[in-house]
Amino acid sequence: MTSLLIIITSLLRTRKPISTVRRFTKYKLPLPKTLHLTLENTFIQGREMFIIGDVHGCLDELEELLELTKLEIKNKKMLPIFVGDLANKGPRNLMTIRKVRQMEALCVRGNHEEAIIQHYLNWQNDLHYVYTEVFKWITELNTDDINFLLELPYTISIPSRNILIVHAGLVPGIPVHQQNLDNFIHIRNLYQDNDGNLLASELPFQGEAWASLWSGPEHVYFGHDASRKLQQHPYATGLDTGCLYGNMLSGIFINSKKMLQVKAKKVYSEPKGFKTPK
Repeated sequence: MTSLLIIITSLLRTRKPISTVRRFTKYKLPLPKTLHLTLENTFIQGREMFIIGDVHGCLDELEELLELTKLEIKNKKMLPIFVGDLANKGPRNLMTIRKVRQMEALCVRGNHEEAIIQHYLNWQNDLHYVYTEVFKWITELNTDDINFLLELPYTISIPSRNILIVHAGLVPGIPVHQQNLDNFIHIRNLYQDNDGNLLASELPFQGEAWASLWSGPEHVYFGHDASRKLQQHPYATGLDTGCLYGNMLSGIFINSKKMLQVKAKKVYSEPKGFKTPK
C-alpha cells in the first residue's frame, strides 16, 4: 500500500494521464449527450441534496427511505441523486426506473444501466435475441425509459460543495475528463503493474480499494462495491450497502452529512463474495 501511495502522490504532482483515454466503455454503447454533468447553484436552488446508494430494483426500500427524508427535512425541497444501478436483479426493476423518472431525480450511469441498455438494444435489433432470465423484464421498457437510461451522465460534480458523484470510482492523478469511461462504472481497486503504472481493477482482491487511496481534492460519493458495504474514507464515501443482498439501502444528506438507512425486506439475490445477514 505504501508504494501505491507514493505513485499516487507523484501522479497528483504531474497531473498527467497514465494510459490511453477511451471514449467508450467495454460495451461500446452510445454515449450520453453530457458525459460529465455539473450542478451550479442556480440549478440546486437551495434544495437539500440527498445521495442514494445502489437500489437494484428494491422499490419498497427506496420508498421507505424517501419517507424518512421527509421527516428529516420537513417542508424543505429535496434533490435526490442516485449513484447508479437503479435496477436489475431486484424485485421491481421497471417501476424503480419509472419512480426515479417521476421524481425528476438525478443519477449517474452504472454498470447495470449499461448492461440493461446493451441487452435492450440487442433485443431491438434482433427480436430472436436470447437474453438471460435476469434481463427478461427489459422487454417492458418503453422509449422514455430507455432514453432516460441512455442520457445518464458518468459523473455529477457539485463545485460549490467540492463533491463528485460517480458509480464505481476513478483513478487518482487523472482529471475526470481524461479518465477511461470504464473506470467510472467498473473500478474497485488500484494496483501497480510491472512497469510501475497505476491501473484500475474490477477485482476486489487485486491491489487496494481505490477509495482508501483517494486524497481529493473532491469528496467522491460512489456505489458499486457492495462487498465492502458502507465505506467512509477522508475523501470518499461508498454507499452501496447491499440492499439487493438483504442488507441495507443507504443515503446521505450532503449538507448535514446525516446518513439514513433502511433494512432490506428480504434477500432478493444471492451475493457473490460476501455473506448475507442471518
